[in-house]
Amino acid sequence: MRTMLVILSFIALDAEFAGAQSTAWTADLAAAALVEAWDANESSESLAGISAGIDRRLVGPVAARAEGLLFRVAQNGDDAWVRGFTIGARSRWSRSRMSPFLDVAVGLAHATVAVPVRGTRFNYLAVLGGGIEVPISGIQLALGARWLHVSNNGREGRQRNPDIQSLGAVVGVGWNNVF
Repeated sequence: MRTMLVILSFIALDAEFAGAQSTAWTADLAAAALVEAWDANESSESLAGISAGIDRRLVGPVAARAEGLLFRVAQNGDDAWVRGFTIGARSRWSRSRMSPFLDVAVGLAHATVAVPVRGTRFNYLAVLGGGIEVPISGIQLALGARWLHVSNNGREGRQRNPDIQSLGAVVGVGWNNVF
Protein backbone atom coordinates (compact mmCIF):
# COMPACT_ATOMS: atom_id res chain seq x y z
CA MET A 1 0.00 0.00 0.00
CA ARG A 2 2.87 2.38 0.79
CA THR A 3 4.38 1.70 -2.62
CA MET A 4 1.12 2.70 -4.32
CA LEU A 5 0.98 5.95 -2.32
CA VAL A 6 4.58 6.79 -3.20
CA ILE A 7 3.90 6.20 -6.91
CA LEU A 8 0.83 8.44 -6.79
CA SER A 9 2.77 11.15 -4.92
CA PHE A 10 5.50 11.28 -7.57
CA ILE A 11 2.93 11.51 -10.34
CA ALA A 12 0.99 14.25 -8.56
CA LEU A 13 4.14 16.31 -7.97
CA ASP A 14 5.39 16.08 -11.55
CA ALA A 15 4.45 19.40 -13.20
CA GLU A 16 4.82 17.88 -16.66
CA PHE A 17 1.53 16.05 -16.10
CA ALA A 18 -0.46 19.09 -14.88
CA GLY A 19 -2.45 19.86 -18.02
CA ALA A 20 -3.15 16.30 -18.98
CA GLN A 21 -6.75 15.95 -17.82
CA SER A 22 -8.68 18.66 -19.59
CA THR A 23 -12.08 17.35 -18.49
CA ALA A 24 -13.40 16.92 -14.97
CA TRP A 25 -15.58 13.79 -15.38
CA THR A 26 -14.76 10.66 -17.41
CA ALA A 27 -16.69 7.38 -17.70
CA ASP A 28 -15.59 4.10 -19.28
CA LEU A 29 -16.57 0.51 -20.02
CA ALA A 30 -13.95 -2.22 -20.39
CA ALA A 31 -13.46 -5.94 -20.90
CA ALA A 32 -10.60 -7.83 -19.28
CA ALA A 33 -9.01 -11.28 -19.44
CA LEU A 34 -6.60 -12.27 -16.67
CA VAL A 35 -4.76 -15.41 -15.58
CA GLU A 36 -3.15 -16.33 -12.27
CA ALA A 37 0.48 -15.37 -12.68
CA TRP A 38 2.21 -16.48 -9.46
CA ASP A 39 1.55 -17.64 -5.92
CA ALA A 40 -0.57 -20.43 -7.40
CA ASN A 41 -2.93 -22.29 -5.07
CA GLU A 42 -4.28 -25.80 -5.63
CA SER A 43 -5.84 -24.57 -8.85
CA SER A 44 -4.80 -22.06 -11.44
CA GLU A 45 -7.59 -19.56 -11.93
CA SER A 46 -8.45 -17.44 -14.93
CA LEU A 47 -10.77 -14.45 -14.91
CA ALA A 48 -12.76 -12.78 -17.67
CA GLY A 49 -15.25 -9.99 -17.29
CA ILE A 50 -16.32 -6.40 -17.58
CA SER A 51 -15.94 -3.21 -15.61
CA ALA A 52 -17.58 0.21 -15.59
CA GLY A 53 -15.77 3.17 -14.10
CA ILE A 54 -16.16 6.85 -13.47
CA ASP A 55 -13.56 9.33 -12.36
CA ARG A 56 -13.33 13.00 -11.50
CA ARG A 57 -10.17 15.03 -11.80
CA LEU A 58 -9.04 16.38 -8.43
CA VAL A 59 -5.70 18.08 -8.93
CA GLY A 60 -3.22 18.04 -11.80
CA PRO A 61 -3.26 14.62 -13.43
CA VAL A 62 -4.87 12.80 -10.48
CA ALA A 63 -8.53 11.77 -10.55
CA ALA A 64 -10.56 9.98 -7.88
CA ARG A 65 -12.01 6.83 -9.42
CA ALA A 66 -14.75 4.31 -8.65
CA GLU A 67 -15.19 1.11 -10.64
CA GLY A 68 -17.72 -1.71 -10.63
CA LEU A 69 -16.49 -5.18 -11.66
CA LEU A 70 -18.17 -8.40 -12.80
CA PHE A 71 -15.86 -11.35 -13.49
CA ARG A 72 -16.26 -15.04 -14.23
CA VAL A 73 -13.61 -17.07 -12.39
CA ALA A 74 -12.70 -20.43 -13.92
CA GLN A 75 -11.21 -22.63 -11.20
CA ASN A 76 -10.99 -26.28 -10.12
CA GLY A 77 -14.38 -27.27 -8.74
CA ASP A 78 -17.26 -24.89 -9.25
CA ASP A 79 -16.60 -21.79 -11.31
CA ALA A 80 -17.76 -18.51 -9.79
CA TRP A 81 -19.13 -15.10 -10.63
CA VAL A 82 -17.44 -12.32 -8.70
CA ARG A 83 -18.98 -8.88 -8.42
CA GLY A 84 -17.37 -6.01 -6.62
CA PHE A 85 -16.23 -2.42 -6.61
CA THR A 86 -13.00 -0.51 -6.17
CA ILE A 87 -12.14 3.02 -5.14
CA GLY A 88 -8.83 4.56 -6.05
CA ALA A 89 -7.05 6.98 -8.34
CA ARG A 90 -6.25 7.31 -12.03
CA SER A 91 -3.50 9.56 -13.35
CA ARG A 92 -3.33 10.60 -16.99
CA TRP A 93 -0.84 12.63 -18.97
CA SER A 94 -0.72 13.64 -22.62
CA ARG A 95 1.89 12.60 -25.14
CA SER A 96 0.99 13.62 -28.72
CA ARG A 97 -2.06 11.54 -29.73
CA MET A 98 -1.81 8.97 -26.95
CA SER A 99 -2.43 9.53 -23.24
CA PRO A 100 -0.76 7.07 -20.86
CA PHE A 101 -2.61 6.33 -17.62
CA LEU A 102 -1.97 4.60 -14.30
CA ASP A 103 -4.64 3.09 -11.99
CA VAL A 104 -4.34 2.18 -8.30
CA ALA A 105 -7.39 0.97 -6.34
CA VAL A 106 -8.70 -1.20 -3.51
CA GLY A 107 -12.15 -2.63 -2.97
CA LEU A 108 -14.53 -5.37 -1.92
CA ALA A 109 -16.01 -8.35 -3.78
CA HIS A 110 -18.59 -11.08 -3.29
CA ALA A 111 -18.63 -14.39 -5.19
CA THR A 112 -21.27 -17.02 -5.91
CA VAL A 113 -18.94 -19.73 -4.50
CA ALA A 114 -15.64 -19.60 -2.61
CA VAL A 115 -12.89 -17.89 -4.62
CA PRO A 116 -10.32 -19.31 -4.97
CA VAL A 117 -10.85 -22.93 -3.94
CA ARG A 118 -10.65 -23.14 -0.10
CA GLY A 119 -11.18 -19.39 0.01
CA THR A 120 -14.27 -17.39 0.90
CA ARG A 121 -17.15 -15.78 -0.92
CA PHE A 122 -16.28 -12.34 0.51
CA ASN A 123 -12.89 -10.98 -0.59
CA TYR A 124 -10.83 -7.83 -0.76
CA LEU A 125 -9.50 -6.49 -4.07
CA ALA A 126 -6.33 -4.63 -5.00
CA VAL A 127 -5.76 -3.29 -8.51
CA LEU A 128 -2.72 -1.82 -10.24
CA GLY A 129 -2.79 -1.15 -13.95
CA GLY A 130 -1.79 1.11 -16.74
CA GLY A 131 -2.04 1.64 -20.44
CA ILE A 132 -2.78 4.19 -23.11
CA GLU A 133 -5.90 6.04 -24.22
CA VAL A 134 -6.24 7.00 -27.88
CA PRO A 135 -8.94 9.47 -29.00
CA ILE A 136 -11.05 8.13 -31.88
CA SER A 137 -14.20 9.90 -33.14
CA GLY A 138 -15.18 11.52 -29.84
CA ILE A 139 -14.40 8.54 -27.61
CA GLN A 140 -11.25 7.24 -25.94
CA LEU A 141 -10.05 3.75 -26.87
CA ALA A 142 -8.12 2.32 -23.91
CA LEU A 143 -5.60 -0.52 -24.11
CA GLY A 144 -3.85 -1.66 -20.98
CA ALA A 145 -2.54 -4.25 -18.58
CA ARG A 146 -3.83 -4.97 -15.09
CA TRP A 147 -2.80 -6.79 -11.93
CA LEU A 148 -5.80 -7.91 -9.87
CA HIS A 149 -5.36 -9.37 -6.39
CA VAL A 150 -8.29 -11.23 -4.79
CA SER A 151 -7.92 -12.31 -1.16
CA ASN A 152 -9.81 -12.54 2.12
CA ASN A 153 -6.66 -11.21 3.86
CA GLY A 154 -6.75 -13.95 6.49
CA ARG A 155 -10.14 -12.81 7.74
CA GLU A 156 -11.11 -16.45 8.40
CA GLY A 157 -7.72 -17.68 9.60
CA ARG A 158 -4.36 -18.47 8.05
CA GLN A 159 -5.51 -21.91 6.87
CA ARG A 160 -8.27 -20.30 4.83
CA ASN A 161 -6.45 -17.49 3.08
CA PRO A 162 -5.67 -18.49 -0.50
CA ASP A 163 -5.47 -15.68 -3.01
CA ILE A 164 -5.44 -14.95 -6.72
CA GLN A 165 -2.56 -12.91 -8.19
CA SER A 166 -3.67 -12.32 -11.76
CA LEU A 167 -2.24 -10.42 -14.71
CA GLY A 168 -4.00 -9.66 -17.95
CA ALA A 169 -5.14 -7.32 -20.68
CA VAL A 170 -7.88 -4.70 -20.66
CA VAL A 171 -9.64 -3.10 -23.64
CA GLY A 172 -12.19 -0.34 -23.18
CA VAL A 173 -13.93 2.78 -24.39
CA GLY A 174 -14.30 6.03 -22.49
CA TRP A 175 -16.21 9.28 -22.69
CA ASN A 176 -15.11 12.71 -21.47
CA ASN A 177 -17.37 15.44 -20.06
CA VAL A 178 -20.07 13.03 -18.91
CA PHE A 179 -21.47 15.55 -16.38
